Amino acid sequence: MNQGRYMNYENILNLTKQGKIYPVYLFYGKENYLKEDILKKLRNRLIDPAYRELNYKVFYGEKLSINEVINDFDTLPLMSEHKLVVIKEAEKINKNDETKLVNYFKGLSLKNNFSTLIIIYKESSPNKELITEIKRVGIASNFNITDKAKLALWINSKFRQSNKKITQEGLFYLQSIIGSDLGRLFNEIEKIDIYTKDKKVIEKEDVMISIGGSESVNIFKVLDSIGDKDIKKAIDGLVKLNQGNLHHLSIFAMIYRQIKLILQTKLLFAGGFNFKEVEKKLKLPYFVIEKIIKQSKKYTFKEICKSYELLNLADLELKD
Repeated sequence: MNQGRYMNYENILNLTKQGKIYPVYLFYGKENYLKEDILKKLRNRLIDPAYRELNYKVFYGEKLSINEVINDFDTLPLMSEHKLVVIKEAEKINKNDETKLVNYFKGLSLKNNFSTLIIIYKESSPNKELITEIKRVGIASNFNITDKAKLALWINSKFRQSNKKITQEGLFYLQSIIGSDLGRLFNEIEKIDIYTKDKKVIEKEDVMISIGGSESVNIFKVLDSIGDKDIKKAIDGLVKLNQGNLHHLSIFAMIYRQIKLILQTKLLFAGGFNFKEVEKKLKLPYFVIEKIIKQSKKYTFKEICKSYELLNLADLELKD
């Protein structure tokens, strides 16, 4: 087996499926869902459920004894070919124990083919020396998904597992409402899957209804009402939002952005820009642009400019 290195989620997953297992894995980064998912897959691959209590041990950083961890790791498995030792919340390991761990890895070889140690940092990152030593004999992986395109691919792959497909508009609203937290996204995808039953194409309406009464959904409804000049619905929605936990500055920022987009759209079309040029200029999906165009036609320049002016005044007062 080649010397260890940095690997992403997909690489580790592929190697695990091929049966290529390293003696040590180091997981850190913001995406705790991915860490737990890989841990589960490695455990299922390596440990016979009938002998899990004998060959699967979990330690927690704050309370562990490094000597006990090392002893467990060096001990042969019982009635099985492999054993798995896990350290969770490794950021809570004290400095002396962390140094012992680094020194242990300096003397570790790849000859140990009966034990695997997985070290998981939940909140912070490990020090560089630990990463360097683990890379020498195992795998270090920083679980962060910051690329929206990669996140979209991940969401689509989850729906494909149920033989379903989500529309571009549905995907946009799902990401806008839930954000990039994979754990939350996974839970919401499961809810959408259950709600839509045998339906094969997931649309925006399915996402909105399934996610239900969350404040993020309500703010989008308020924005649609403002864009459509439906004053009653907009006020009713704002009253509901005001009773929730969403900060008033967040609500204001979203309304400000919506009015600004409507104004920008009117100005661009008045300046002779076509649909594609407006889409490129505003950097928004085509279906969002379509909606804003419809909304912009409901406002005169005088009305939208006055709204924008009042919002700017409100912004100054809120900052005082």
